[in-house]
Amino acid sequence: MTQTEYDQRLAWLRAFGKTPAEVSERLEHESSLFTAVVARAQPHWHTQLPERTWTPAQEVEHTILVSEGSAKVAALLLSDKPLRPTPQQVIEPDAQGRRQAPPGTVPGGGQAWTELEPRYTASLSALQSAALRAQDGSERKFWHGAMGELTALDWLRMAAYHVRHHRKLLDVGLSMLEAGTPETGIVEVGA
Repeated sequence: MTQTEYDQRLAWLRAFGKTPAEVSERLEHESSLFTAVVARAQPHWHTQLPERTWTPAQEVEHTILVSEGSAKVAALLLSDKPLRPTPQQVIEPDAQGRRQAPPGTVPGGGQAWTELEPRYTASLSALQSAALRAQDGSERKFWHGAMGELTALDWLRMAAYHVRHHRKLLDVGLSMLEAGTPETGIVEVGA
């Protein structure tokens, strides 16, 4: 990926909040929408989503894993701890143009929402707290495989984007399941 491509992605990412307060508000907004879709997903929690390889439980767990990781990176960037060099591996899309989940963000078999919800709430709180402490224009940056070098505030913008992205995937998949769309090959019993 070229520097121009990274710069374009970064400019797009900044639409998720210009100031730390705006990023915190955007995280709250995206979280509210996400939890509404999670509630809607409960009847289909362990059903593979059409055109996806994961169930709603796995989509949610992946989203939490990424949020937890993003909160840790933001906290590191906001601290005085030295930053060690890390491999700058680019997340390449698959044949369908989708980026694959990096190691450490691949979900397990699918936990119940009652088990995942406390982690989701804690990760959102950590992200929002970091957003309110972050400063735009910081020199401290950490590598992101799809976006390049990001500041703490940019990592938090990415977290808001990521929650939105998986909410939309869940919403589309659930709409297809609820409609019993013929092309999915999945029709719910009693629908």
